[in-house]
Amino acid sequence: MDDERMIRSLLQEAPPSAEVVAEGRRRLYAAPPRRSRWRVPGLGVAGLGLAAAATAAVLAVTTSGSPPAPVRTTPARPMSARQVLLAAAEKAASEPVGRYWHTHVISGQAYHVAKGDYVIDGARHEIDQWTARSAEDDDVFRSRFAGAVPQTAADRAAWRRAGSPKVWRVLSNGQYIRQTATPEPWDLVRMTPAEKRGYEKLVARVRKQCAGHPQGCPQQELTQAQREALADDPAALRQRLLTTSGKGGPGNVLTQAGDFLAQPGSPKLDAAVFRVLADTPGIRNAGSVTDVRGRAAIALTARSSDSTGTFDTQLLLQPGTYRVLGTQTVLVAGGRGPETTGMRPGTVYTEQLFLEMGWTDSAPR
Repeated sequence: MDDERMIRSLLQEAPPSAEVVAEGRRRLYAAPPRRSRWRVPGLGVAGLGLAAAATAAVLAVTTSGSPPAPVRTTPARPMSARQVLLAAAEKAASEPVGRYWHTHVISGQAYHVAKGDYVIDGARHEIDQWTARSAEDDDVFRSRFAGAVPQTAADRAAWRRAGSPKVWRVLSNGQYIRQTATPEPWDLVRMTPAEKRGYEKLVARVRKQCAGHPQGCPQQELTQAQREALADDPAALRQRLLTTSGKGGPGNVLTQAGDFLAQPGSPKLDAAVFRVLADTPGIRNAGSVTDVRGRAAIALTARSSDSTGTFDTQLLLQPGTYRVLGTQTVLVAGGRGPETTGMRPGTVYTEQLFLEMGWTDSAPR
């Protein structure tokens, strides 16, 4: 039997080398094939060889044909603000609770420097706070004024061209104030369990006095129990956010929600805040942004205008985890007021950024 010629004619291609053919014959005839339970009559060794060759030919034809037509996919639609906020509520509800509530916050405001035409972030107040969940652990509070810095890469380049000054005189609330690049030292306050109990007694006494004579008393902060009760009363929670936000509309509601979420709260309460925001009209998903710290964020945004310009107030959420990274107001258009004159659209006018925020079992450091 001339099996080499049969294989060649079936495949209709150049024959393999003599070495390959010899090795193939050796393997083919070295041992009889194992008998199958089912045997096709008349299919001997040569038939098996032909069947294998035919299979190879079919595979060659199949794999050497034209590539399949590309599958058309529809680009995913971006999530709405409501969808983002409901996803954030679901994530918040599953967050664990730890021994301390830790927040590291830095806030600031933009100032335009006329000599050099650039913007600095000034009045930067930094707070690093550890609030114990147990009354038997210390609370730790650190704060300082951090140094002013140019806001963007373009601002840093303009600042260097202006000679890299370390002190500025800028306009704030109708008056000129001094800003410096040198940060102040940290102030440290540690409150022991005994001191916390004394403070709580003082607050209770003030509350009692203001209940009988509300005139002249500032708005009282909610106790932790009162805050937690809002998780089961969405209407009261919404009213709380609206009342403390004044008449600023949904932008102020976003800012107030950021402040509310920065305080110690249960996962249930945090989730309730996000759900209230999901049902607040006037909030949109502005997509991905980068804050002044260079962090990527999802910007939930509400627009407003006043005598100084048009602004977007943004609640910043970390992509994927939906944890709050902070709030900021961004200049959209204007520069109509003296304090925004010279600022370009996209300037972050104010910010309150959370460098760290959440429950932890780590001790204060």
